[in-house]
Amino acid sequence: MNKAIVKPLIVFAACVIITFVCAGIAAHVRNDFGNVEVTTSYLIPIPSDAANGLPVKIAYRLYKPKTADSANPAAAVLAMHGYQSDKDTNAAFCIELARRGIVVLSIDSYGHGDSSPGMRGRGWAHYNIKNLDKTISGPKRFMVMMTFSILDFFRPQISDGLADSSMGGRSAWQHLASFPFVDSDRMALTGHSMGTWSSWSVASDFPEHRAIVLQCGEVFPLNLYVSENIKFNNVLLLQALIEEFENMRDYNQTILGLEKTPLRYRDFMGQDAPVEWNRTYGSFEDGSARRMELLKTNHRLVTYHSDGLTAAMNWLTTALEVKTNITDTNHVQWLKEFFGFLAMIAAMVSMLPLFLILTKFKFFESLALPLNSNPKMLSPKSRTSTFLIAILISGVTFPFMTQLGHGLLPLPENVFRMTIGNGFITWLGFLMLVALFTLRYWYKKGGGNKDGWTLADLGMQGYPEKDINVVRPANGWKKVIVRSVIAAFILTGFMYILTCISVAVFQLDFRFIWPFFRPFNLVRFGQFLVYLPVYTAFFTINAGVKLYGQLRLPEYKCKGKDSQAFCSQALTQLKWWGYSILVMLGGLFIIALIQYVPFFMGFGPGADMLFSSLFGGPFMSILILLVPQFAVFFFFSTWLYRKSGTVYTGSFVLAILATWVVTGGSAVF
Repeated sequence: MNKAIVKPLIVFAACVIITFVCAGIAAHVRNDFGNVEVTTSYLIPIPSDAANGLPVKIAYRLYKPKTADSANPAAAVLAMHGYQSDKDTNAAFCIELARRGIVVLSIDSYGHGDSSPGMRGRGWAHYNIKNLDKTISGPKRFMVMMTFSILDFFRPQISDGLADSSMGGRSAWQHLASFPFVDSDRMALTGHSMGTWSSWSVASDFPEHRAIVLQCGEVFPLNLYVSENIKFNNVLLLQALIEEFENMRDYNQTILGLEKTPLRYRDFMGQDAPVEWNRTYGSFEDGSARRMELLKTNHRLVTYHSDGLTAAMNWLTTALEVKTNITDTNHVQWLKEFFGFLAMIAAMVSMLPLFLILTKFKFFESLALPLNSNPKMLSPKSRTSTFLIAILISGVTFPFMTQLGHGLLPLPENVFRMTIGNGFITWLGFLMLVALFTLRYWYKKGGGNKDGWTLADLGMQGYPEKDINVVRPANGWKKVIVRSVIAAFILTGFMYILTCISVAVFQLDFRFIWPFFRPFNLVRFGQFLVYLPVYTAFFTINAGVKLYGQLRLPEYKCKGKDSQAFCSQALTQLKWWGYSILVMLGGLFIIALIQYVPFFMGFGPGADMLFSSLFGGPFMSILILLVPQFAVFFFFSTWLYRKSGTVYTGSFVLAILATWVVTGGSAVF
C-alpha cells in the first residue's frame, strides 16, 4: 500500500466510525434507551381525502412506548411541524412525550419531507386575515403563502378555495386513533408555526381532542368561524418573546401588552379582563383551560426551549390524565441533538481525508497542486474597500431579492418547486451576476489588467512556475475542472451514502434540530438537478474566484517555532476561514443586527420597521440556520482550496452541499 495513503485512510476510517457511533447513541437516546419503539411508514388516505384531486401520501414517524399495547392502550399526541421543517423537527416533543408513556405520531405535512402532494395541496383562499376586503393575486405559490392564516373551517365566504388547511393532519389523526395500542378517548395535538394552523384545523373536526399545544401560534377572532359549533379544548400557547412573524404577534410590533387586548384575553383566553402570562385560566375538566407561556427565545427555537417543554409536558400529561414518575423539567432531547450533530460533522469531515486519498491516484493527482507562492494581491486598502462593497451589496439585497424569488418572481412553478429555494437562487444569482460582471471588467480593463493579473492569480489555474515537480493534465485546465467535478461528486456522494446508511439503520439523517442532509426521493432529486447550476455558478464566482483570487490574503508564516510548516498551515487555515466568513456572511451579520437589535431594545423587528412586514418572517428567521451552516461550509472550501491549488473542487463541493440542504429538506410547491 502507498504509505502516503495510510495516514488519511486512518483519519477517514475514524470519521466513519465516529459518525455511526454518534448516530447510534443519538438513536438510543431518542428511543429512551430501549423503552420506546420508533418506526417510520406512510399512510395513504382514501381518495375522498385527496387534496384538490392530487394523490396524497403522508410520511410519519411513530413513537410507541413499550408499555402501550391493546391490553393497556396509551394516550396519544399528533405532532405537526412548521414551514421548512419535517417530522423530525418535533423530535424534542416526541422524545419527551414518549418517555412519559404517550404514543406520538409525527408527520411530514404536505410539501415537506417525504409526503405528497406539494404545498399546493393545501389550496389557497382569495384573502388573508390582514386584508379580508382585498383579494390576493400573483403566482400560485405566493397566494398559498399569503393565505396561510385562512383555515378551512372559517366561514365559507372567507375560506373558499382551500382544500385542506390541516395539510394531512386530519387523516393522520384518524390513523393515530385507529392503532389498537392508542386510547382514542385520550388524544391531543401539538404543532409549531405552520403546524399550529394544522392543529386548529384538525381540532375543529375532532371535538374529542383533550388538548392543543401551539408552539408559536396565531389566535383568531371568534367571528371568523361559527364558534358556537366548534370547541377547542385546553389550549396552551407557547409564545416567543422574539417573534419574527407578525401574524403570531397579532400584527403588532411586539408581543408585550398582547395579554391586555380583547383578542387575547376574550377571544382566545375566554376571560372578561386582561390576563397574565404564565398563568392557567379555566378548567381542564370542561376543556376551558387556557395558558400563554412567554418564552425568552425566538420563533424557531420554541420547539426546543426548556421552559416551553416543561410547560407542554405538564399541560399534556394533565389533560391526558397520564401518570409518570418523570418530572416536567426532566429532558434528554439535547443529548440526542448533540450526538446527532457530532455524527453530521464527522460525516462532513470524512470528505477531507477522502480527498487526500483520491489525489494519490493518477487520475486525480492534478487536483493537488501547490498554492501560488507569490500571487498578485490587492493592496490592503483596495482589498478592504472591495470586500466592504461586496458585504453591503449582499446585505442590502438579501431581504428584497429573497422575498421576490420566494413568491413573486414568475418562475415556472412546475420546474422551480422549492419555495424557499426560489428565494435563495434569486438572491444568489443576482450576487453572482454582479460579481461576474465587475470581476470581468476589473480583469479585462481595470486594475487587474493594469497590474498584470493572470488566471493563476485568481485561483483558476495552478502554480505558474514551470520548474516545479507537479504532474499537470495533458489537456490543460478544462481537464482539471472536469476532474474537480468528479471528485466533488465522489466526496459528497460518499457522505450521501453515510446518510442513507444512518437512515436505514438508525432512522436518523444528519441534522441539528432542522433538516440539513436527508436522502432524496425522486421529486427532490429532480429539484436538486434544477437548482445545482445556480449554486455552482455562485460558489465558483463569489466564493471561489473573487474570495480566494481577487480578495486572497497572504499565507500566515510562523516564526521561532519547531514545527513551522504545521503552525503556518494551521494558522493560515484559521485566518482564511475567518476571513471567508467575514467576506461571505458579513452582509447577513448586518441584516441580523438590523433585525434583532431593535427587538432586544423592545421596539420590534427591524426589518418590519425599516422595510415592511413582507420582508420579515421566513428569511429573517432563517438567518439562525443560514449563518452557522455556511460558516461551517467555508471551513471545507478553504481547506480544499489550500490543498488543491485552485478554486474548483471546494466551490463544487460547497455547491452540492448547499443544494442538497435546500432541496432535500425544504418545502416543495
